[in-house]
Amino acid sequence: VISCGRKSVIPSIYLKNKFKNKIMNIHIQDPKVSLNGFDFIISPEHDDLKGNNVIQSKGAIHYLRDEELNENIDYLKPQIDKEKVVTLIIGGPNRYYDFNKKEIDRIFQKVKKNFIEKGFQLILIPSMRTPKNIIELSKNYFDSSQIIISEVDKKAYLSSLKLADYIIVTCDSTSMISEAAITGKPIYVAQMTPIKKNKRFEKFFELFNSLNIIKDLGNSVENWNYEKLNETNKISGYIKKELKKYDFS
Repeated sequence: VISCGRKSVIPSIYLKNKFKNKIMNIHIQDPKVSLNGFDFIISPEHDDLKGNNVIQSKGAIHYLRDEELNENIDYLKPQIDKEKVVTLIIGGPNRYYDFNKKEIDRIFQKVKKNFIEKGFQLILIPSMRTPKNIIELSKNYFDSSQIIISEVDKKAYLSSLKLADYIIVTCDSTSMISEAAITGKPIYVAQMTPIKKNKRFEKFFELFNSLNIIKDLGNSVENWNYEKLNETNKISGYIKKELKKYDFS
């Protein structure tokens, strides 16, 4: 039984109590209740959740696979007419970042100066949380040769990650940054001024900086390498080994 989110906590614990060792129950992220109700909890290292049954991941686990990126490379490729590509992945407002126009203008200016003016073609990818006005603002800000994806489009997202030489992700989503890290490509984080302190984000940025995965988007462009991050494969391999210890008969 694999559960994630608050609403799934009680059903998972109920099933474990009913079937005991005939099932393994795994919860993804902090369940906000006693950890003893689960065989395993998978939690990002930056959440600082500790326990004998806690498996920590570096960043967020996710669904992306190299094979899926390779399969979708041609989705946007016909629109590419420059040798160098930069992908900008935009999140949306949350409790910590309000995505005000001043912040977005500042990010767009850096993208234009650091990349577009140096011969890169831009692919802009919105998320489910990206306000429509930011997408419209990008269409007015960047010239018509840049690729602006207006709607949430998984194939465009996968294709853009594969085509990119550099990836820029707004700072509001540790999940999107974690997903980009599967590529092994340089990732710039477009930082914004937080509307309130969040140590969880700070710990995440510290960790990914120490792993040489990310740098803050500034006024220059560097090139660097790091080992592709694939925590989902690593953790699933561990779980498969643990499954062999259970009696499901």
